[in-house]
Amino acid sequence: MDITVFTELEFFFRILIAGICGGLIGYERNNRLKEAGIRTHLIVALAAALIMVVSKYGFSDVTTLKGVALDPSRIAAQIVTGVGFLGAGTILVTKSHEIKGLTTAAGLWAVSIIGTAIGAGFYTGGTVCYAFILLAMNVLRLVDVRIQSRQKTATVYFELRSKLSIGQLVRLAREKDCTLSELELYADSGYGDNLVCGTFTLWAEGRTSLDDILRELSAVEGVSYLTRI
Repeated sequence: MDITVFTELEFFFRILIAGICGGLIGYERNNRLKEAGIRTHLIVALAAALIMVVSKYGFSDVTTLKGVALDPSRIAAQIVTGVGFLGAGTILVTKSHEIKGLTTAAGLWAVSIIGTAIGAGFYTGGTVCYAFILLAMNVLRLVDVRIQSRQKTATVYFELRSKLSIGQLVRLAREKDCTLSELELYADSGYGDNLVCGTFTLWAEGRTSLDDILRELSAVEGVSYLTRI
C-alpha cells in the first residue's frame, strides 16, 4: 500500500476520533471523581489507535519483499492484554472490604478496544461501542441507585469505639422490625486507631427503608463509622 498525503490524513482522522471517544468517556469518569479521568482515557485511546495504524500500515515497505509475512492482529492482541496493568492500578480494596474501581478499569480496557477498532478503520463498531459505554455509565448508574433504594437487605460495615455498642445496634434494629445477622468482628481497623470493626447483614421487613435505618444506626452512641457495602 502506498502511503500518500490523503492516506496520512485518514490516519490522523482515525486517531483523532479515537481520542475524542476516549476523552469523553474519561470526562464522565472524571465527573464521578474516579481514579482515571480524561487524560488517562484519552492517552489510552490515542495510543491504541496509533499502534493499530502502525500495525496495519507501518510495515508496508517490507511486506512486498519476498518471504516476508506479517500478522497485524498480533499487535491488537497485545493491546488487549497489555492495558490490563493500567486497569489493575485503578482497582482498590478499601478497609471496609469494599471493592472500588472495577467500572473504571473496565472503561480503560474498553477505550483501548475502541481505539484499536477505529485505528483499524472500523468506525461504525468503535463509535457504536463508545455510545453504548457512555449510555451504560450514565443511565445504568441511575438504575443501580434505584434498585439499591428498593433493596430490603444489605451488608453493612461498621467501626465502633466500644464492643458495647453492638448490643445497642441489635436492639435498635429489632425496634425497627429489622433483623441483624451474620455478624463478623475484626480485631481493629488496621490503622492503629483501636476501633472495633466488622460487618453484618441487615434485613428490613415491610415498608421499612434501609437508608433510614442505616442513618439511625449511624447515630448510635459509640458508632464511629457505618455504611452499606
